[in-house]
Amino acid sequence: MAAVAHASVIWPTLGMIAPLVIWGTQREESTFLGFQALQAAAYQFILILASLVAGVLYICSFFSFPVTDLLSAPFDDWAALCFPLLSVSCTFGILFLLVLAWLAYVGYGLFGAVSVLQGSDFRYVVLGPWLDPYLEQA
Repeated sequence: MAAVAHASVIWPTLGMIAPLVIWGTQREESTFLGFQALQAAAYQFILILASLVAGVLYICSFFSFPVTDLLSAPFDDWAALCFPLLSVSCTFGILFLLVLAWLAYVGYGLFGAVSVLQGSDFRYVVLGPWLDPYLEQA
């Protein structure tokens, strides 16, 4: 079940339901399973927040089109062509980086699922140590 909690990162937003249900139902029966499910839910919540921020930045990149048009107006034809191309390149570059970041994020979650499936105590780099004190108090 801990592997399912980590592997549910494949389904953005909806995948957060599985670790929350596992944590809510199994945390008192198994501290290991409770910790892994809580960790997976927090990891996916961070993915949701990062996706929202990235989406806003991507939408803002579209506002660069009119700005580059205004900036290129006083220049010759070559510069008038380069500024909008730079804007388009930046927009698609941001999209490419977002896709790469999402793939790395999902890959790390799947790595956690495989690690737990093999029986090791997986902890996300920053998130695991941060959640340890919470579980010790509970």
